[in-house]
Amino acid sequence: MLIGHRYEHTPDGDLRIRSHNHVLSGTVLVILVMGFGIPTVVLMEGMNVTSPSDTVLALLVMLLLPAVSVVALLSFATHETLTLSWRNDVVERRRRMLLGLREQVEQFALGRPAALELRVRKDAWPAIGTLWMMLPDGREHCLSPGNAVLLPGRPSTERWLGEVADYLHVAVTRVERGAAGADARPVAPLPAWRRRAAAFNAVHAPPPRVVRKASTPNAPKATDPNDRIGLLARAVVALFGLFLAVLELSQALAVGTALFTGRLRVSGFRTGSHSYLWDERPMAFSVHTLFGVIEVLVVGYIAWQCLRISATGVIKPPK
Repeated sequence: MLIGHRYEHTPDGDLRIRSHNHVLSGTVLVILVMGFGIPTVVLMEGMNVTSPSDTVLALLVMLLLPAVSVVALLSFATHETLTLSWRNDVVERRRRMLLGLREQVEQFALGRPAALELRVRKDAWPAIGTLWMMLPDGREHCLSPGNAVLLPGRPSTERWLGEVADYLHVAVTRVERGAAGADARPVAPLPAWRRRAAAFNAVHAPPPRVVRKASTPNAPKATDPNDRIGLLARAVVALFGLFLAVLELSQALAVGTALFTGRLRVSGFRTGSHSYLWDERPMAFSVHTLFGVIEVLVVGYIAWQCLRISATGVIKPPK
């Protein structure tokens, strides 16, 4: 199977689920070959540039393509292993990138799970679910693999949910979100003795700890850790922002020169280069100048956002 799971029950009584995604692996390989192949071919053939701005743009593209390939190679986890262990009282998620160049390990205590929630957006299509393990103290941990989606109703998804539920002795409950009055219904109910054991664990579990924090009026909200990006991704975003900034600067110079001289030069990939004169075609000159101003504003805003993200590392600034 191109995308699937392999289940292992170790002699120590642990459950190990290995998820693989060969489609993602092939995509990363294609990006890697293109990212390093295109600049190599262009450098071997030679670049024909006529202006300093075109030279800078070509150099930024030559740097941007390999950088994007490296980010894809080190960011997309093509293999993931979920290990549930009653013996060690631990849950381990191990993500491995392509070629084994990078590995991420996440561990947290297993404890006594109170519930398993399969959260699905009610208005989403397809209905992709994420499995969350709820602990008696209010904490929750995501158990879904990052390289394979869970689609409720499919045999592979139902088996994955059944293996986790049987090992933890907790029934999986489907929770539909995204609309008022979200309802929950069981997906794969467990036998009666297992439901009684789960109810006993939930009742006799220690009460959740309530931590009260002092609230300050008009205090700025902390940024979500999930909204931050790594140093390598920030470098790629910086290169893309510089590329857009140079492109926007060249376009702004062209539009500014056209406003003072009455001559606008427009170049296209298929149409080639054309010059519009105010004395000969005022309507065409005005329309293309207006589109040039709009392009400068839009590209400039995107370039500014890319440079801001690369400088701060935060995708969404705190409100």
